[in-house]
Amino acid sequence: MALSMFGEFYHNVDAKGRLSVPAKFRDRLGSTVVVAAGPDNCLRIYSVEDWDKFMEGLNEQVDTSSADGRNLFRFFAANASTCDLDSQGRVIISPKLRDYAGITKEVVVIGSGDKAEVWDKKRYEATFASVTENNEAINDLIAQYGLQI
Repeated sequence: MALSMFGEFYHNVDAKGRLSVPAKFRDRLGSTVVVAAGPDNCLRIYSVEDWDKFMEGLNEQVDTSSADGRNLFRFFAANASTCDLDSQGRVIISPKLRDYAGITKEVVVIGSGDKAEVWDKKRYEATFASVTENNEAINDLIAQYGLQI
């Protein structure tokens, strides 16, 4: 499937941990999703199909004969849960995952190709301020990856 999730959406997480998934992402994600810890202290929302692909790829790439490899695999497997979208397109984010990502109320949901990312608003702004305010940083990354755009 095409890498179809993109854009930036500002939302709130309510007291029960419910987050409204942007309507533009719902068709791509489906009615059951996986909410998982991401490596940048953000959360990722995958369709079940894309989560399975991610875990299969991780299983193929990570050498679990080492303690570090097993810990990396465990990080992703243990910090994920399936969740059904409710009739209003919301998911419940567990307290454990909210704590991991530093989410209290205000969040930014961004499209990241085959997944959505959920960031605490202040963390998101601090993390990306240097990139979005500095075209040289973007140009350096374009050159580093040899992109032809």
